[in-house]
Amino acid sequence: MNQFFSVFPPPLRGRIKVGGVSDRLIPPILTFPRKGGKELGGRKPNRFDLASNRSYLSVLVGVVILIWPHRIFPAEFRPIAVLSYPDRPAKLPLWLARDGGLFSKYGLNVEIKTPNSGEAIAEGARNNAADIYVATANWMVSAIGDGADLVFFANTGYSVLKFLAHPSITRSEQLRGKRVGTGEPGSSQDRITRETLRRLGLDADKDVTLVPFGSRSIQRLNALVKGEIDATTSNEDNIFDLERRGEINKIRVLADNDSLKLFIGAGVDFAVTRNLLVSTRDVVKKFTQALSEAIALARRDRAAANGIYTRYLKVNDPALLEFMYRTYVQHAIPERPFPKLDNVALGIEEFAAKPGLRGKSAGTLTDSTLVRELEQEGFFAQLYRK
Repeated sequence: MNQFFSVFPPPLRGRIKVGGVSDRLIPPILTFPRKGGKELGGRKPNRFDLASNRSYLSVLVGVVILIWPHRIFPAEFRPIAVLSYPDRPAKLPLWLARDGGLFSKYGLNVEIKTPNSGEAIAEGARNNAADIYVATANWMVSAIGDGADLVFFANTGYSVLKFLAHPSITRSEQLRGKRVGTGEPGSSQDRITRETLRRLGLDADKDVTLVPFGSRSIQRLNALVKGEIDATTSNEDNIFDLERRGEINKIRVLADNDSLKLFIGAGVDFAVTRNLLVSTRDVVKKFTQALSEAIALARRDRAAANGIYTRYLKVNDPALLEFMYRTYVQHAIPERPFPKLDNVALGIEEFAAKPGLRGKSAGTLTDSTLVRELEQEGFFAQLYRK
């Protein structure tokens, strides 16, 4: 565990001692006596005593740094500023890549800042406050509409979606004339609800009555349990809580992401400034490599994944950790973090009136070539080689 969470990149591990200087930091050609006449490095003592001669010690350190910098210090790390909001299970690769030393492995010094809202992410993008932005795509698309020059290059999953109904409803056709909980009109959640109904063969404006409940899915789920609405979307986490409350028999799952082929909303989309992508493309590619390697690490090391969820999401319950590992690490988080055009398209639809989105499509705002190159180079095959 200590090695896993080490803050030192590989070149420094084993060469630093807390409270002292490791012998491995001193080149073998520079040998000096210890106090009491004992030799250091096999040579005979001389009249110098390092414990009392601070000037000589300063010279020694200077010589070591000048002669052996490549043995003591890693190459200068490329700083990368990341804005990320909110904390959600599919962000595990981002956290694990940093805490597991994978960004450092690829020469990146990644600083993750966490604003307190999606709008703050959009505002940060408008003001060029970071290099990379991590949130549901619509927030970055909103900033693009206001002039931010961003490109989507990766996605590490989404919040698992379930379409739920009253237990008496067994087929989607039975929703006609019923009340369906959704978000505020025009919001991402409202668009997700409408798209879900469309894929179920229903017209949201004609076949059902939409009941807005804001952006919190737990509010809609509770309303469904109380009988205030007949159906709604909710994420897997809330359903787990419902099961623990002994109320799972009060709902029925009519559809999910897989059956609907719908992977939008509450996504973990990565957008980068176009300037960084163009001027230092290799940096963004290394960032993507670190994310991909973190995904592979989580899949083969459950304890590492659990440690991340405990640290960042404050999850300590073994049953919930097992549920999250199965739901996200083994399912919702993809092996290959290709950007998802559906997420971006939803954002464009939501903010189509903004001038910066005129003539733009999901395709023009995404770049899949970084992940594609890694795939063609055999990077993923090597990661998952048995």
